[in-house]
Amino acid sequence: MCESYYTVHLVTFPEGSTTIWASMKKSKKLHEFVERRQWWLLAGIIAGFSAIVAGNMTRWSIWFDEAFSAYIVRFNLAEITHYTAVDVHPPLYYWLLKGWVSVWGTSEWAFRSLSLICAIGALIGIFVIVRRLIKSPHAALLAAAFAALSPMLIRFSHEARMYTLVLIIVIWATYLLVRAQEKRASRWWWAGYGVLLTLGMLTHYFTALAWLSHWVWRWWQKRCGNIRQFWTREWIGAHVLAVAGFAPWLPIVIEQFASVQAGFWIPSVSAYTPVDYMSNTLLYLEYGTVLGWWAVLLLAAGVAIGWLIYTARRDGKAKEWSSIAILWVMAIAPPVLLFVLSLPPLKSSFIDRYVMYAQILSAVLIAICAWYAWRKNRRTTLVAAGIVLLTFGAGIFNVYYYGNYNKNSSTSIRVKETVRQIAEQGTSGQPIVAATPWIYYEAVFYDSREHRTYFVENKNDYLIGSAKMLEKHDTGKIVDLQEFTQRHRYIWYLDNYEKGDVVSPDPSWQRLKSVGTYDHIDKNTRYRASLFDTQPHVSAE
Repeated sequence: MCESYYTVHLVTFPEGSTTIWASMKKSKKLHEFVERRQWWLLAGIIAGFSAIVAGNMTRWSIWFDEAFSAYIVRFNLAEITHYTAVDVHPPLYYWLLKGWVSVWGTSEWAFRSLSLICAIGALIGIFVIVRRLIKSPHAALLAAAFAALSPMLIRFSHEARMYTLVLIIVIWATYLLVRAQEKRASRWWWAGYGVLLTLGMLTHYFTALAWLSHWVWRWWQKRCGNIRQFWTREWIGAHVLAVAGFAPWLPIVIEQFASVQAGFWIPSVSAYTPVDYMSNTLLYLEYGTVLGWWAVLLLAAGVAIGWLIYTARRDGKAKEWSSIAILWVMAIAPPVLLFVLSLPPLKSSFIDRYVMYAQILSAVLIAICAWYAWRKNRRTTLVAAGIVLLTFGAGIFNVYYYGNYNKNSSTSIRVKETVRQIAEQGTSGQPIVAATPWIYYEAVFYDSREHRTYFVENKNDYLIGSAKMLEKHDTGKIVDLQEFTQRHRYIWYLDNYEKGDVVSPDPSWQRLKSVGTYDHIDKNTRYRASLFDTQPHVSAE
């Protein structure tokens, strides 16, 4: 019996040890492969991300916010600064966009590609900072991959607005802060951090919530308030540099907050706001549209994320969790602070894209938790991470489906498609007259020699800061409609009109034909244009 036992033991043990040894060698080879090829693997992630974004880059019409960006860069830097000052945002993005399109042109690709470049820079920053915090290229690549599949990042990487510029600034400022606080760090890290603080504030005012998150993290890191350790010379110096850089714009900020009716397009916060924030982050859907299987998928993703966090926290060492505390604070604090600042008696400012960097860092943290949980339970981790990635995939589908759908006004912008129909059915020389300055901004982007774009002046529209560019300049402005129709007998009148044909500004005009663009989301045709004969009593030549 003993002989039999030892015989089995001696046979099975070498076989098992060989398997273990082979597994260890395979794991070591994989680790070495990732170490050597980490930048190439990151390039692959970025290439896949860029392909997804590029597929949606020109499918959708420019909408108002993008149209404002496209219009303001017609002016020089001084004028851009002035028109930004009477609007609601700081000028850095518009300055950069001006330089960008001066090199690459004024197509949809040119205007929107700056956001893609910023997003790529942010993904590189995510890889670098996670690798620094966790000391693992595997975790860093996983974090970059999850961020690259975030529906919110894909959505705003093909929009001509400043949100991915904010993201790249916040990510790299966080990296500089981490480096600056290491032992024997050069003071240049602090100087760079101070500069990025300024650049962030000159891009979007709500980057201040990211900087406040840095304060919260540093306060916790210094054992919850060791004053001497908190107020170091380098920390103070970086913020003095930041304030000095932002100081010239400070009077304009005060004037904007005092005079601009910010928030009139933003709904009030409610108990649904956190749910809405989560559903947008994971599925790019408003909570009211998360029905049926969408609700099941969102619930499953919530459970999977909860399991990953719980398992990772059990397995992760205290030192490891301490190293990524800055990411947790930055993912949680900004939306919470924005929610609190949107409560009465203050006006609501809660729009999730204003703190998109927190949403992207949430995806990064899910990836990090999956990395830690993998060491504890590989099979369940694979299922949980798969559910999250499936949810992201569904969110990317929604990004493609909804495109530039304006969730605040519940409208899809269909100006490009309508102008294209005018070009197909109209005759060269027939101008397009937009019913409002807001539609004019969207339509003039597609202005052509065959169909010039105009709007009828209404001085009441100039009360809004966004229209100040139109007030000061006569480009596209019709001051005297009667005189205009003497020069242009046949005009296309374009409006966002939900019921029936557009209503002409003069009842004597005769409608000749109409075009409209059907919206598969609203199941309606809102963007319409009609060709009018403005002088029906005069016989045609």
